[in-house]
Parts: sequence; structure tokens; C-alpha cells
Amino acid sequence: MSVKARGMRPLMLIALLAAVAGLALEVRVQLPEQGVDDRLKAFAARSESLVVEWEPRVAVALGVPVERRPKSVTIIFRDMKGVAYWDGKAINVATAWVAGHPDDAGLVVHELTHVLQGYRKAPGWMTEGLADYVRFQLMEKGKFGIRIDPSKNKPTDSYRVTGYFLAQAEKNYPGLIVKLNQACFEGVPVDKVFASHCDGRTYEQAWAELVVPAKK
Repeated sequence: MSVKARGMRPLMLIALLAAVAGLALEVRVQLPEQGVDDRLKAFAARSESLVVEWEPRVAVALGVPVERRPKSVTIIFRDMKGVAYWDGKAINVATAWVAGHPDDAGLVVHELTHVLQGYRKAPGWMTEGLADYVRFQLMEKGKFGIRIDPSKNKPTDSYRVTGYFLAQAEKNYPGLIVKLNQACFEGVPVDKVFASHCDGRTYEQAWAELVVPAKK
């Protein structure tokens, strides 16, 4: 290696650090005016940390370009039914759910995935499946907490079932997740992605080969 090449390394590192600094994510957390206990405060703090930690990881996993990544993310804890949802402007989390499930902060990573997806015409089962792929395969290290029943389940069941299917498909056809995310963003049918990336297979065929045999 030449002296000139060695000298370029610090400059490249500085440029890289500057680029990363430019992508610093602002996370805003809004707590309700009343009923805020230590459990909710701890959950909110954990959620904020997870968003900061996982936003760049989700971006890499889905292949989200820099220009589509968020500059800020808002998390609102409110009195509402359900668990959590992304409304296009903020991640909303039910305080009642937090009270009963104080260790479920990983739900924020699922919702964070929706923030980076930005889909308009993607099928719901794939949208939720990709979000659960990120949460349970990547964050929870493959602990989906489900058992596939071949007589009942199918690849379009959404959430954990689809997420598990996508995890198996990605292992066998690396790069599939990035292509699916891009197709969903562009409104391209996901079947076209499977056909082009999985040796002509439909997602039903990939399911039959990868998931059903593994869970019989």
C-alpha cells in the first residue's frame, strides 16, 4: 500500500463520521399529562433508545436509501385501545398495554419499520410481515414464539407467520427482503419479486418448500 493510500484512510473515516453525524435522528417522546408512573417512564426511555439504535439497522435491512430515512420520529403514549400503530406522523402506543406488558418495548421496532417503509399500495400482509421480520428475526434473534400449522396457516397470514416465512426465504434467497421492500414502495406486485429472485417460484411455492417441511 502506498503512503498516499494510507493517508487517504483518515480522510475517508472523517467523511464517513460526518455523514453519520448528518443522519443523527431526533426522537420526540410525548407522555400523557396524567397517570405517568415509573413503569411508563422506563418503557418510554427504552423505546427512545430502541428507535435511535434500530433506525439505521432497519434502514440497512430493508435497503432504505438515505433520502427516504426520517430525520425525526415522534412516539406518543396515549389512552387508547389496541397496542400501537404508526399514523403517518407518529408512533402511537397504548398506555394500558404498557401497564400490562412492560417488557414489550420491541413493539416500537415493529412500528419504526413502518416509518421507514413508507408504502402506499403494498399488500397489508407483506407490510406487517416485513415489520415482524425485522422485530422477531433481527431484534429478537429469531424468537417468533409461534408454531406453524400447515393445515391452517398460509404465507399471507401476516405479522409473525409471514415474518417467519420471510426469514426462511431470506436465508435461502439472500437479498429478497431488500427487493421486497423496494417493490412494496414502488407498488410492484410481490409475486414478481419472488418469481425473479426465487428461481421462478411464487410465494406459495416458496412457503411449501421452506416453511411447511420445517414445521411438520
